[in-house]
Amino acid sequence: MALNQTIQQKTLENWPQIQQRLLEYILAVKIRSLEIVFSPLTNPDMLWLLIPLIANIFLLEFYFSRHKHEELGWNTAYGNALVLLFIAIMLAKHLYEQGILYTHQTKFIIVLIVILFGISLTVIDFFHWLPKNIAFKISSKIPVNYLALVAIILVYTDFPVDYITASAFVVVLMGLLILIGIIHVITPKVREVLLPPPPPSTDEELEENI
Repeated sequence: MALNQTIQQKTLENWPQIQQRLLEYILAVKIRSLEIVFSPLTNPDMLWLLIPLIANIFLLEFYFSRHKHEELGWNTAYGNALVLLFIAIMLAKHLYEQGILYTHQTKFIIVLIVILFGISLTVIDFFHWLPKNIAFKISSKIPVNYLALVAIILVYTDFPVDYITASAFVVVLMGLLILIGIIHVITPKVREVLLPPPPPSTDEELEENI
């Protein structure tokens, strides 16, 4: 009890400083999140990698919202892992062309992590080493494509790799998931308008089928 009271007392005494730091943190994360979202405008070279990734995310979401009965297969999971590996190679090529492949330690480590993760997923999905429900989750479009997106932005920009940037990427991910949720909500409605369900079979048609 005495320890809890001491903690509560110190918290109350330092609450103005805690509140100030919390507000500064929220503001910093907000600014960094906006910088991440608009970073392609100041670094247009990354668009050659980002546009296919973002298009892949949303187009596949529309597809699976339209065909809800379909599931991710081993071949699709394997393809996703290969995409991640190819993105890592393109990032390594970018660093090499900039002459900083071995001199910029942080970006080199980012590319190395993506390459190792891509190789690991490729091997796991090729040999079916993990249970299907686990392998399909880690090899699905959102984790793989978002990891590639984060790596692209960190390699092409000079954002510091710190807790502010990490928090900002979490905020961006939440925004992306909200957009995906909206897609899942509106797609069935659009489908019903554009492709109405077929009329029920008549008794004559049922007899012909029999």
